[in-house]
Amino acid sequence: MKTGGHRWVHLALAGTTLLGLPHSADVGPVEPIRPLTVSVDPASGILMAFVESPGNPADGSGLGAVASSYRIAVFEITNPQFVEFLNAVAAADPNGLYNDGMTDSARGGIVRSGSSGSHTYAAKPNFENKPANWFNWYDAARFCNWLHNGKPAGAQGPATTEDGAYDLSLPGDQVSRKAGAKYFIPTHDEWYKAAYYDPFEPGADGGGTPNYWLYPTRSDSPPALALATANGDVANPGPNVANMDGGADWNGENGNVTTVGGSLALNAWELFDLAGNINEQTETSGPPIPPNPPAQPDPLPTRRIRGGDFANPVALAASPAGFSPALNMEAEAANIGLRVAARFCPLAPDPTNLLLDKDGVDLLLAWDDLGQTSSWNIYRDTTPDPSGWGAPHAPVVSDEDPVEEGIQYRDVGALSAGSSLFYLVTANNFCGESPLD
Repeated sequence: MKTGGHRWVHLALAGTTLLGLPHSADVGPVEPIRPLTVSVDPASGILMAFVESPGNPADGSGLGAVASSYRIAVFEITNPQFVEFLNAVAAADPNGLYNDGMTDSARGGIVRSGSSGSHTYAAKPNFENKPANWFNWYDAARFCNWLHNGKPAGAQGPATTEDGAYDLSLPGDQVSRKAGAKYFIPTHDEWYKAAYYDPFEPGADGGGTPNYWLYPTRSDSPPALALATANGDVANPGPNVANMDGGADWNGENGNVTTVGGSLALNAWELFDLAGNINEQTETSGPPIPPNPPAQPDPLPTRRIRGGDFANPVALAASPAGFSPALNMEAEAANIGLRVAARFCPLAPDPTNLLLDKDGVDLLLAWDDLGQTSSWNIYRDTTPDPSGWGAPHAPVVSDEDPVEEGIQYRDVGALSAGSSLFYLVTANNFCGESPLD
């Protein structure tokens, strides 16, 4: 592993010597119990886990096989995250992203103020760290579109909520994940693998299938029921505890949402609350709801949900016989929310063989790219500590088109600056910029 992600270049202008100083150092291997990575996605701000072992087998139910690596949120989407979304795109709310249940229900966690065109939103007290609820499958897709489009602010439309990962101009039964989607609703298989599959623990054999647990708490035994404090934290956290079956009573409700991750029962991929709290949307279609004229003349498209919730029995969180009903895509309830998934985002490798030269008063920079990088940012400053540096000196330097053969960047006039200069090269890919560390 690397302790840093870049190479320093120090130009000492007092003489003609050019010094290339390594910013990172190799250290001995460290083997964690579960060799995987959890990190904040820089573009969305969501804490994501890497779900690897691509091409894994399904369990005995036929679920869980996924061909490619991907990422998935460690926690369910919370009220503040959904509030940020609403404040960005729902000053007017033609698609009904907000539901009155978010405010009126003792299990909802969002309040709306103002009139149409100037609505604002905020999380309720004690609900800042609770899962968002009372939104339907289309709203979940709009949230993913918003993330895909870079979290823009503006009216609901193709550039914000209606296109991106999903084209929502299509009929519901035709909406599917688009090629190149950056953030998305997980499929049933992606959700199932993230919940139950464990390639790290030889003892996992829930339901008779190696490497699968019966419950998404790394256990073949049913989890204990979570209890709640007066503000909705889990009162009895532990490695096999889940908010299900009406155990978490608070805010006047027999069973309610609790703080995300509050049970402390994480699974093999370091995810929380896959058993209980709220059910989570999946991308996978179910059988249509038959027509019932005259009120419902046409069939209604459905998508499956998964995970169990604060009200339903613990048995519904089990892997082969778990709760996976096909719901109307417009269904909204206190026990339905979302866990976002995302494209696999490998860390862009360090630039290697970083070289510098001079041509008159110009400084020439060149380096080797090991792949997975779309562009580079060149930082330059007269002080060695990047924590005080501002914007890049040269942002988004092309990865594909060097300025000259063998030269990636020419810093025109750098040698006439009159002081020592420190350079830092960072990598960009679809997940954002590698950190300045």
